[in-house]
Amino acid sequence: MKIRVFLIAAASAVLGVASATAQIREGTVELSGFAGYLVGGHFGDVPATPDYNYGYRLDVGDDVAYGGRLGYNFNNTFEAEFEYSRSPTNLQVDPFRSNLPTVDFAPLTLQYFMGYMTFNFGRGRSVGYFTIGGGAADFQVHYGDVGSVSKTYGTAAIGGGYKYFVNPHFGLRLDARLYSTAVGSRTFYCGYGYYCTGTTWVTNFVPNGGVIIAF
Repeated sequence: MKIRVFLIAAASAVLGVASATAQIREGTVELSGFAGYLVGGHFGDVPATPDYNYGYRLDVGDDVAYGGRLGYNFNNTFEAEFEYSRSPTNLQVDPFRSNLPTVDFAPLTLQYFMGYMTFNFGRGRSVGYFTIGGGAADFQVHYGDVGSVSKTYGTAAIGGGYKYFVNPHFGLRLDARLYSTAVGSRTFYCGYGYYCTGTTWVTNFVPNGGVIIAF
């Protein structure tokens, strides 16, 4: 009886190790929901106005972020991933004069539509990863009764994180991504009879976490 119990326990341990070594499997799909926090960047500096004699900076406010990702594992290392992320935040006026408060200017809905190539490393239940991608960011500013204005810009992103699989079909995920969006350009005199073009970038950082369903 004791030998039988021992053999069953040993077989279970071997099967457990086998399943733990193959959490990222070729041909599998990963569906991931996440929630996190948007650390907003800024659109640029605005010169002096009648209300702000020293000028101000137009910022994207910090707020929640949430969304989903859909990934396909080509093998244990390479994964194609698509992401949708949404943040209901605000445009903010941040005066350069230190004694003036930051003011919410208008509600802003920020949405990212992104595609990535993700590189997984590590085996078993614990998997780290690095990801790089591109796509589009939609900035929709709401002006109350006046309506809203929406503009879409090209975006690049990098990120990384950690996956822990409870079993081959369910896991937990910690992630952080940096998004950089080109929202416009301006031409200025840069000396010696030449004019230069500078691009304004909005850079947002989103740490987040969620769950993974793999099948």
